[in-house]
Amino acid sequence: MQRRDFIRSAGLLSGGLVLSINASSNGIIVCKQGATAPGILGDFIKINNQGDVLYQFVKHEMGQGVSTAMAQILAEELCADWEKVTIDFPRADMKRYQNDKNGGHDTGGSCTIIYQWDLLRNAGAAAREMLIAAAAKQWKTQAENCYAENGFVLRKGSSKKLSFGELASAASEEAVPTEVKLKEPDKYQLIGKPKTAKLIPGIVTGEIKYSLDVKVPGMLYALIARCPVFKGKLKNFDATEAMKVQGAKKVFNTKPIAGLQMNAPYMPYDIREGVAVVADSFWAAKQMQAKLVIEWDDGINGNLSSEDFEKMAWKKATHRTDPTGYTGDENAVSNLGHIRKTLRASYVYPQQLHSCMEPLNCTAHVGENDCEIWIGSQAPHLIDNEIRRVFGFSSDQIKINLFPSGGGFGRRYYPDMALEAAFISKEAGHVPVKMVWTREDDHQCNLGHLYQHMEYQAALDKENNLYAWYEKEIRTYTWAAKYTDPKLPSMAYDIPNVRYDFEDMIDEELVHSSAWRGVDGHGRFYGECFIDEIAAELKKDPLEFRLSLLKGGRDVFVGDAEPVHGSRILNVLNLAAEKAKWGEKLKPGQGKGIAVSPYGNNYCAVIADVTMQDQKLTINKITIAVDCGRVINQSGVENQLIGGIVWSLTALYYGGLPIKNGRAVHTNFHENKLLRMYECPPMEVHFVATTEDKPGGVGEISSPLGVPAVLNAIYAASGKRIRKIPLALHDITSS
Repeated sequence: MQRRDFIRSAGLLSGGLVLSINASSNGIIVCKQGATAPGILGDFIKINNQGDVLYQFVKHEMGQGVSTAMAQILAEELCADWEKVTIDFPRADMKRYQNDKNGGHDTGGSCTIIYQWDLLRNAGAAAREMLIAAAAKQWKTQAENCYAENGFVLRKGSSKKLSFGELASAASEEAVPTEVKLKEPDKYQLIGKPKTAKLIPGIVTGEIKYSLDVKVPGMLYALIARCPVFKGKLKNFDATEAMKVQGAKKVFNTKPIAGLQMNAPYMPYDIREGVAVVADSFWAAKQMQAKLVIEWDDGINGNLSSEDFEKMAWKKATHRTDPTGYTGDENAVSNLGHIRKTLRASYVYPQQLHSCMEPLNCTAHVGENDCEIWIGSQAPHLIDNEIRRVFGFSSDQIKINLFPSGGGFGRRYYPDMALEAAFISKEAGHVPVKMVWTREDDHQCNLGHLYQHMEYQAALDKENNLYAWYEKEIRTYTWAAKYTDPKLPSMAYDIPNVRYDFEDMIDEELVHSSAWRGVDGHGRFYGECFIDEIAAELKKDPLEFRLSLLKGGRDVFVGDAEPVHGSRILNVLNLAAEKAKWGEKLKPGQGKGIAVSPYGNNYCAVIADVTMQDQKLTINKITIAVDCGRVINQSGVENQLIGGIVWSLTALYYGGLPIKNGRAVHTNFHENKLLRMYECPPMEVHFVATTEDKPGGVGEISSPLGVPAVLNAIYAASGKRIRKIPLALHDITSS
């Protein structure tokens, strides 16, 4: 049954079970297994009289398949027939769904399943017990004499059974249990099994609708000509020719909006000043945009280029600052009385474009007393916050209709599209307006992943032990720019003296920085290249050198919030090495490179097998080993890990946002290329057997590791050390 058929039948029959669990109801579930607070997840299960189960997915689906994995968790405890489970996307609701402890609507940081694992299990189990209670009443027996299985409730010791559909109406009258018994892992039927994403048939046939598909009665179309230089302004414009386009409705300038005051500097954004064109079709709006005559004030960035920016980064790299965090002796790397030799290297990870397949867009209708939004968003609560702040509405006056997205990668976490569309709707006369970023807008004016310059030093003592590690990060993104407590980035290796310095370049940036898949981990994972440089200096095998630094797999309590479990990182290293046949004899020009790291409470190792010949790189194979705790959907995890590597290799071959005279050099995908299918190497994903009961997040764990693994392999194959991507800068192409 398709989703819309379900809705139709459910509405006609008016029966069924609609289970709502929220803080205000009498049915707050007290979790037996570790949850510390009542769950807030309202109206998330609906069962119609045909037994179809509709799961209301309150997070964001952007192609990562997480809606299927979360439906598996719910259906597992519900004992539902998987074939009868469908997924719906309810409207955003700040009162019902938004709760930081339970993750709310937020989808980011690979935390979606982590936050709602307990909640969904308890919710599914509660609904299951209500169905069982309803069946027991019909059979005039005790609930203990009944059990649920594959969409039915069965009576023990007999052939009696009732479908969920037959029980749904009666079950809805049962009290929500205050305590539920969860399944033991050895009873799982769905969790841990590979499942095809539920949305794929709808995506292939076009039935799944994105916000780009939205059509509202009376809707107009809008584009914005934004200032092409970050921090530039509008001087004046002439719309005479633009207004001659058939279908033209209106032209006006859009105001800059300083973004997000709520938790500044958390998730900052700023909306550039520009000129909006409004028409009765997208094509007319595009013609209008092209015919605008605009004079910009380029501002302080007007004469700057990427090279100028990198010079500023290098200048910051050459001087010391107070350490952000350290263990041992903060000045150990320069302890000349103890060390034999110091190594140093600088690595650069340039900014990246998100390149979402579905262009950024939002439809908005701002009335006199209310506002309605249609959008695919990773963070609708930020939209709600910003609409309230900028337009003065209350949450009760704001409706946000949510859709899946054709790619997000962190870009759709920002609320600027909704703010722009709402502003245009209001200025155009309080009419519904669909605002779209063209591909050219995307390349010229979009946010970009942060820039990172990594400065490393290592000190070897007189016995050739790695005695001290110094790491200085210079980057643009302000999120976590200032640590409240001295912290080090997660450091897997047990090194006596570790120091981390940090400087931001928020005031100098030429592209507004933002999160990208892997957030701020990409540059930091260059440490895996520097480890290889140390191993080469010591003439040690890179894998064996890493194993020696893990000191038998003990836990290391330095770095970010999560301690690094040495045993788990040893497991992924050893599994990857086994599967990639590390140490086998290689052909001339062939090399293997390894990179490994924790990411939160997850662990991943990547080994690249490459061949270098005549300045051409062939990636023969990528081997991935992962320990991500309990796996919900094995095929979904594999797809996420491989997808992360695809983006990593895109950055390796083609990445970067070059700037000249303050303007992006690349204008569209013919210049800002993405990895083609023929360039994707064979990839294998292997899972470490884990004792972790809870699942981790896998959306971002592999993407920062692809670059260092391949760069290490290039060195092994050719002796060429590369410390800045893309490879095109070094005249290396893909074969």
